[in-house]
Amino acid sequence: MPEPSSGSTTATVVTGASWSAVTRVGLQLFSVASATVLARFVSQRAYGLAGMAQVVIGFAALFGSLGTSNAIIRQKDLDDDVLTSIFWLTLAIGVCVTVACFLSAPYVAKFYNEPSLPGIFRALGLYFTISATASVHGALMNRDLQFARMAVVDLVAGATSATVGIVSAVLGAGVWSLITGALANAVVTAGLYITLNPWRPSLRFSFRRLGPVLGFGLNLSGSNIVNYFSRNTDNLLIGKYLGAVPLAYYNWGYTLMLYPLQAISWTLGRVLFPTFSLMQDDPERFQRAYLRACATVAFVTFPLMAGVTALAPEFIVALLGPNWAPVAPILRILAPVGLLQSITSLTGYIYMAMGKTDLMFRWGLLFTGLTVAGFALGLHWGIAGVATSYAIVTLLTLIPVFWIPFQLIRLRIRDLWIALWPVTRATAAMAIATAAFRRMVMGWVHLPPGLALLVFVPFGAAVYFATMYWLSRPLLMDLISLARAGLGIFGRGKFRAASTTS
Repeated sequence: MPEPSSGSTTATVVTGASWSAVTRVGLQLFSVASATVLARFVSQRAYGLAGMAQVVIGFAALFGSLGTSNAIIRQKDLDDDVLTSIFWLTLAIGVCVTVACFLSAPYVAKFYNEPSLPGIFRALGLYFTISATASVHGALMNRDLQFARMAVVDLVAGATSATVGIVSAVLGAGVWSLITGALANAVVTAGLYITLNPWRPSLRFSFRRLGPVLGFGLNLSGSNIVNYFSRNTDNLLIGKYLGAVPLAYYNWGYTLMLYPLQAISWTLGRVLFPTFSLMQDDPERFQRAYLRACATVAFVTFPLMAGVTALAPEFIVALLGPNWAPVAPILRILAPVGLLQSITSLTGYIYMAMGKTDLMFRWGLLFTGLTVAGFALGLHWGIAGVATSYAIVTLLTLIPVFWIPFQLIRLRIRDLWIALWPVTRATAAMAIATAAFRRMVMGWVHLPPGLALLVFVPFGAAVYFATMYWLSRPLLMDLISLARAGLGIFGRGKFRAASTTS
C-alpha cells in the first residue's frame, strides 16, 4: 500500500468512518428491532441458556484464526503463497474448533448443570467452520479499505439475522431463535465476502512463509484470550453459581453497555487500524490522528452513556418490557464503564499498529488477573456486586491503560485529557440537568416509559449541544464538518473505498 499524504489520510478516515457509521446505524436499528421483539417472545431462562453457551463459544472463537486477519491488514507486503497458506491454516483451525465444540458439549452442560445445553452448543460451534471460509477475503477487503462493500455485507447479514431471529421467535422457537439468527449472519457474511472479493486460494501451503504472520498473530491471540477472560468470567461465574435468569439480566445490562463500543469505537476501529498502521513511522501524525479519533468517539459515547445512566429505568422498560426491569440497576452501574471503555478500547489499535502485540499481551495478563479477582469477590453480592467490582477495577486501572501504549507514540495523558475536556464538561452539564429535570417532572406526574424518553432525551440533547456550542464551539464545528464530509461522500455517489486526494 502506498504511503498517503496527510490530506488523503483524512479523506480515507472520513470515508471509511462514514461507511462504518452507516453500517453501524443500520445494524443497531436491526438489533433494537430484534431485541424489542425477542425480549417479548423469548423467556429469561432461554436468554440465560444462550448466554451460557456463548461464554464458552466466545472463548473457542479466539482460536478460530490466531489473529491472522489482523496480521493481513497490517502486513505491507503479501503474496498469494502467504495468503493461500493463511487460508488453509484458518480453515483447518475452524474445522478443528467446530469438532471440539461437538465433542465437549456434554462437559459444558455438566459444568452448568443444564442438560439442554449440548444441542445449543453444538449448533453454535458450526460458526467457526462457516466464518473460516471467508476470513482471508474479509481481511483483504479491510486491508484495501473497501468499506463500501464491507458495509453492504454487514447490512445484508444483519438484516437477515434479525429477520430469521424474529420469525423464529414469533413461531415459538424459544432459545433456538437466538441461535438460528447468529448462524444466518455467519452464512450470509461468508457468502458475500467470497462473492465480492475476487481472491481465490490455490492448493499450495507453506508453513515457512507463515512465520512473520504467526509471530504477530499469536501475540495478538494471546492478548485476545486474556482480554476475553476479563470480559467474560463474570458471565461464567454468574451462570455457574447464580443461574440462568440472573445471567440473563446481567447479560442484557452488559450488552447494552457494549452498544456504544460496538457502534462507535469498534466501528471506527475498522478504519483506524489500517490507517494507524500507515502512520507507524510518524509519531506526530499518529498522535494527532489518535486524539482526534478519541474526541470524535467521546462526542457521541459520553452523552449517550450518561443519558442511559440517568434514564435507565425508562429505557429498559420501553425497550425490553416490564419483565426486564431488574436490568435497569445493572445498566446504571455498567453504563459509566461503557463510557470509559469507549476511549480505552482505542488503545488496542496503538499496540497493533506499532506491532507491539507482545506488550499488549503482557499488560492484558495483569489486567485480567485484577478483573477476575474482582468478579469473584463481587459474586458474594449477586449480579450488582459483580457489576460494581467491574466498575471499580476499570477505574483503578485507568491510568496505566493509557500510559503504557502512549509510550509507543510519545503521547502524554495530559494531551488526551485536554482533547476530551470540552466533551466531558458538556456531558456533565447534560447529565446533571437531565437528572434534575427528570426528578422534577416525575415528582409531578408519572409518565409512561416511552413518553418519558420522548420528553427527557430531547431535553438532554438540547442541553448537551447548547453547552458544547457555548464552551467548545471550535470542536463542535470541527466534528460537524467531519460529519458533513462523510455525508457528502454519499451525496456525491462516491462508492469507492477511499478518496485519494485531500
